[in-house]
Amino acid sequence: MDIKNNWDIHVIPGAEITHVPVEIIDKLANRARKLGAEIIVVHGETLVEPVVSGTNLSAVSCPEVDILAHPGLITIEEAELAKENDIALEISSRKGHCLSNGHVAKVALEVGADLVLDTDTHAPEDLITCETAYKIALGAGLPRKHIKKALRDNPQKILKKNGLI
Repeated sequence: MDIKNNWDIHVIPGAEITHVPVEIIDKLANRARKLGAEIIVVHGETLVEPVVSGTNLSAVSCPEVDILAHPGLITIEEAELAKENDIALEISSRKGHCLSNGHVAKVALEVGADLVLDTDTHAPEDLITCETAYKIALGAGLPRKHIKKALRDNPQKILKKNGLI
């Protein structure tokens, strides 16, 4: 059944690699891509969950990864690798994960890495409006000229990179 016949949305298959040994992130990302994942996200070293140290580095070193979600206290070197490998860093609206948004924004802007703003939705009440997303970006310290990039241009860049638009 085609969802487009019922709703005006386009479903994109994706995978989030979460809480795995750092040594297999590359293998899992490649496997997910081969199985049809069109967007690949790695759960980063958020401040509020016990993510294995080295996850951020492994994720930004893997060109199959599209987004490093909630990367916590990401380093300059990791952000530079994200830029090099065309991997966006996430500014998150999710409680807890958002605690390091200001740091992520600052580091990404310093090295010129792409940012995306995401909800990390687990339930319908986690969804946000465009107005709220804009305010979260401002609160993270993004200059107004970079907010449009994080909210629209960089997500579209990911979709284009993966042949989705």
